[in-house]
Amino acid sequence: MSEFIFKNATYHYPDFDEEILTNFSAEIPAGVTSIIGENGTGKSTILLLASGTDVPQSGDVYICGRNTKEFVSMEERQALVSFVFQNMEFESEEPSGDLLRYVYENGFHSEKKESFLQELISVFELSNVLNRKTQEVSKGELQRIIMAFSLLYGSKNIIMDEPVFALEEYQKEKALEYISDYSRKNKMSFVFCAHELNLCEKYSDYACILFRDKHTLVGKTKDVLTKENIETAYNVPLAMLKQKENLYRDILENPSCGSSKDNLRDRPQY
Repeated sequence: MSEFIFKNATYHYPDFDEEILTNFSAEIPAGVTSIIGENGTGKSTILLLASGTDVPQSGDVYICGRNTKEFVSMEERQALVSFVFQNMEFESEEPSGDLLRYVYENGFHSEKKESFLQELISVFELSNVLNRKTQEVSKGELQRIIMAFSLLYGSKNIIMDEPVFALEEYQKEKALEYISDYSRKNKMSFVFCAHELNLCEKYSDYACILFRDKHTLVGKTKDVLTKENIETAYNVPLAMLKQKENLYRDILENPSCGSSKDNLRDRPQY
């Protein structure tokens, strides 16, 4: 069974003539799926279209059997899928704790329990930000607030684009483990991108690799994320790719390199 289906989808961003996807067809299975590929292969675009946030210029995208072009309201779409953008930012006059409660009370959960709200505050380590506004918290704290929003809102499926890039390593593991387990337990689909392949290997049941030549490979994670497939997708030996990931983590963790995790600002990626 597939929750997200692309049929000959072609898409380009309004300010760019270059097509990011051309006659793209693929099926993302129900369950926990990671999207893998080099920058520029269309990972973020695929997540954007899969969420129904935007629609292709030609072709179709289906969420749970619904064509995304047929949604008549944002609420109708969000009942099926919530989308966490890469590097989201917003400002509010309300403290973060009030926002968390507001999202939960106005979301799609049929039953609302205080224990679930408190569980998410604990899992995402939010107790120290409840009285602060979103513009007053660090980048990592904001990412954790937004991930909590997505679960509190209660959509049928969740899509996240690089949701853990600004977190400490143990927080990345903790967040992805919780969301993956929550998704399986509640029979919902969770689709995500993550820079680190080891996180994709560890926490997804399925993987989708996007190759430079525009072909796509989807299947069980253990069958898809092989050494050969990864080296073909990234055009580098696996050992060098892992060294690059280690360097990336070192840069995030060492403020002297120019950025800390909580202050990093990534550029949007197609």
